[in-house]
Amino acid sequence: MRLIELVRSGGEPAAWYDRIAPIYERYVRWLPRGAVGRLVDELDPRPGETVLEIGPGPGTELVELCERVGPTGRVVGVDVSGEMIELARARLERRGFGDRATLIHGDARSLDHVADGTVDAIFAASVLESLPPDGRRTVLGECRRILAPDGRLGVLSLARSERLPARLYAGCRRLLPGAVDCRQIDLVAVLEAAGFAVRSRWSDRLVGVPVEGAVAVPASDRRRTNDEGSTFMPLRVFES
Repeated sequence: MRLIELVRSGGEPAAWYDRIAPIYERYVRWLPRGAVGRLVDELDPRPGETVLEIGPGPGTELVELCERVGPTGRVVGVDVSGEMIELARARLERRGFGDRATLIHGDARSLDHVADGTVDAIFAASVLESLPPDGRRTVLGECRRILAPDGRLGVLSLARSERLPARLYAGCRRLLPGAVDCRQIDLVAVLEAAGFAVRSRWSDRLVGVPVEGAVAVPASDRRRTNDEGSTFMPLRVFES
């Protein structure tokens, strides 16, 4: 197991996730895996690929990603919380995947230890909505930098919606902004503004709250030309 300790950004988010790490690990065990599992399937990690997860927390999805890439692949997890990194390290070691994983205790806004164009796929579930707009732009800029020319980005986030569960969540966030830190965002708009073209997207629910998933590619890398000479990006939309 390779563990890289960077100068952490510090601040309240890192301290908060350090404090709740043991509770959070137990909490995610009870979460339905449908929405997250759908993101893994749509991202489609393949044997031999290098896959990076932003914000892996206690490492539940890191294990599945290691299984998908096989013994010739590589998985990298980047998390700002040192406590979460330790939980992920222990889980990977228990499952026997220490030889194909690298964990980085650092900030995804500065992925200095990841070279340009070296990552085949990036997995980010419940990450972008926890960042302010400038933070999202910076993280997505780093994603574009490290993705291989044919690389892809998979994202799952809370969705904007007028449904009652979404309105209740928004009310909880207004009342408890420190504890309920994730924003409901327009995922497609966020990705397109950062220079990505959305290849597929779908809607789902996580404990009743609407979420949206998408797989995107750098816009300049996956454009195609139709018979009339204009460019387009095929987009598959799934509703559930």
